[in-house]
Amino acid sequence: MPYKVIKQSFGFDETKTEKYVAKAVTGGMLPFKKVCNQVSQICGAHRGTVVLVIGGLLDVMVNNLDMGHSVQLGEFGILRPGLRAKAQDTEEAANAQSIYRKKINFVPGKMLKDFLEDLSVTRTTVTASKSNSSNQDPGSDDGGEDWVDPTT
Repeated sequence: MPYKVIKQSFGFDETKTEKYVAKAVTGGMLPFKKVCNQVSQICGAHRGTVVLVIGGLLDVMVNNLDMGHSVQLGEFGILRPGLRAKAQDTEEAANAQSIYRKKINFVPGKMLKDFLEDLSVTRTTVTASKSNSSNQDPGSDDGGEDWVDPTT
């Protein structure tokens, strides 16, 4: 995995200390359509079947998470519903109004743990590129690197 070193100001102290920190250089988002195409090619199933199965999987996951159940996805990991709530002084005050965040917790399984253990990292240089590139994931923190889609 490529990484870059950036200078970052930490606002938790009064001096606004600047330090250097390593950050992952991520690629773009792989769209759902291309995920389905790749799964179709690997498994030999029709792309429509893959879309149908993934849609069904998502429905089962959401329904079970909604009921408060954890959902295990084989060696990939486990999804479980979670909450964040403000601590209260009394039991009566610890109610639904004290909950400020609902979330899905993810616990990586063996497949992802093995992947992370074997993952190598390489320092890369950051180059300026066109802003708003269609190949760049808007949610990524990649410093503007161009992403090459391996499926094209």
